[in-house]
Amino acid sequence: MAVRKIAFPVVYQQNQNAQSEAYGKYYPKPYKPDTLSLRGLIERVAMDQSVYSRDIVEGVIQRLTKVMVELLQGGQPVKWDGLGTFTPTIESVKGGATEAQLKAGVDVRDVINGVHIRFIPENEKGEEITSRKFKDLVVFTVMGIAQRVSAGLTSGGKQKYATNVIDLESWKNASGSQSGNNSPSPSGGSGTDNPSGGGSQNQGGTQNQGEQNQPTDYVLTISKLGSGSASVTKDGNAVTSGASLNEDDEVEISITPAEGTTPSATLNGSSIELTENDGVYTGNFAMPGQASSLVINTGSASGDSSI
Repeated sequence: MAVRKIAFPVVYQQNQNAQSEAYGKYYPKPYKPDTLSLRGLIERVAMDQSVYSRDIVEGVIQRLTKVMVELLQGGQPVKWDGLGTFTPTIESVKGGATEAQLKAGVDVRDVINGVHIRFIPENEKGEEITSRKFKDLVVFTVMGIAQRVSAGLTSGGKQKYATNVIDLESWKNASGSQSGNNSPSPSGGSGTDNPSGGGSQNQGGTQNQGEQNQPTDYVLTISKLGSGSASVTKDGNAVTSGASLNEDDEVEISITPAEGTTPSATLNGSSIELTENDGVYTGNFAMPGQASSLVINTGSASGDSSI
């Protein structure tokens, strides 16, 4: 797949889970600016393909979107060569339907909680756009250090956070001035960049120690067994091993197992319920309030790897 290499911006974020072995270490994460709108995508395509006017590009993309939604509404998986496969899956009510309910003619809508659209990236030879092979097509640029800072409280009284990105040089200088303190600072602030205070204003942390030192995200370690393929996502974005997630974040799993095998997935040793549709198995779980281990067996286990 021939593509132009556009810079992929990343930031480093510190693991602030004091119960994790990776506490204090930094992990690269995608720096996500505003999502590109359909209008922006149309402009980009029209710019790349000058033989087509913007009106033509807009008409084709809007028609394609409408048709894809109609197909997915009809339960039809759609494969977009070079990109991946969009598959509709059903989230059933807990426990499913009983035999008695089926015989009584239960409305299927009462047995279905929702319909999810799973995206499985292209994995054909020469077209891989995920995991380690896709990395070879990417040019990374480091934007700086991402620091979570207090942003007040929600209407329900829960702590809100915002993310500041500090360029590496400024962060190095700020870190150097605090080198006498060997304890990692969960707020990561340095003077004016820390709205919660900082420096000499913290009298031993007694007033806000509960807020500042309490872990707010947790590392998810992901291991994949077997020769099949699997993807892990949150809100449509890929989740890789070592990612830091908030408690109750909804994590989705999609598995295409090795031929003739049945996959499985466990979180901290407990099985995750998987639903099969057209050979693809899907499941989800809410991130626990602790560092966790997700193990995905795609069938015919032969070796261990991380997603």
